[in-house]
Amino acid sequence: MISIDCLPTKDFLSRRGLQFSNLERNCPWCNREPKKVEHLFFQCKFIIGFWRKIFEWWDTKWFPVEGFSEFFSLCNKVSYLGVGKSLWLISVTAACWSIWLVRNELVFDRKSPSMNGLVFQSKLRALMWVRAIHNELCVEEKLWWFCPIRSWNKAFKGGVRGRLWCPPRKGWVKFNLCGVVNEDEARCGGVLRYLNGVARAVFSGPIVAKDSLVSEVVAILIAFEMFSAIGWFGKSSLIIELGSKEVCCWLENNGLRPWGLLPCFREIDSKVASLGNVCFTIAEKNGNDLAFALVVAGIRRPGMYKA
Repeated sequence: MISIDCLPTKDFLSRRGLQFSNLERNCPWCNREPKKVEHLFFQCKFIIGFWRKIFEWWDTKWFPVEGFSEFFSLCNKVSYLGVGKSLWLISVTAACWSIWLVRNELVFDRKSPSMNGLVFQSKLRALMWVRAIHNELCVEEKLWWFCPIRSWNKAFKGGVRGRLWCPPRKGWVKFNLCGVVNEDEARCGGVLRYLNGVARAVFSGPIVAKDSLVSEVVAILIAFEMFSAIGWFGKSSLIIELGSKEVCCWLENNGLRPWGLLPCFREIDSKVASLGNVCFTIAEKNGNDLAFALVVAGIRRPGMYKA
């Protein structure tokens, strides 16, 4: 759509007879230039800064381009081969899609984007697409956020990683949760996967209390919220996989629950009662990579991210 200039931008629609004021036709990023697709994706100063960060993430150099043909040529000429080239092109495509989605939020919902937010969404979306397309590969999520070309390792292909994460049985879905503390900041993260392991929902963000155990308890509530938002609440059974044995003990034994967390546990008990079939388990060591990677990647983000 970009290559044939058929994205439904205001410039495109105005050429087909729709009337907009000059102000409305300006670029949503810089509010200066007329909003042509080339400017929107490749020429605006905000977007140029974004592409520099994406190219730096992949340890390659960004060069200014005039339009899609030059951009595609630039991306296609990178020195990566085989799977590395495939992951790179998937990442570029996910970045373009992220630009368009954030642009729509800005135009229709007046949500002002931040550079860090757009980069984070692009990296996360690329990771989701890579895992969906190359399910047989071992992509190490912790490396993905900082050096994606090193995140794929032939030595792990079809190997140990596939045995660490146990998919749920038919009719169940599983939420992998994780809570960590870094530099006195507690964070939580989680990813919902179903039978074939493809991610369906993810979240990552800060927790007010500076305690990794508290962050996991709060993450359970967010998992229920995400599960309900997808529309599966009451339709599928749910496994919530935790990283902490202590939190699991709190869930099983009311008398062990910390006093300060009783309101959270009352809400959890209510959710469990309404859903009916919920199972809490402990994740295998190193089997919770994506949830942990989301926490680590979210440390630099000031707010919660849900998708």
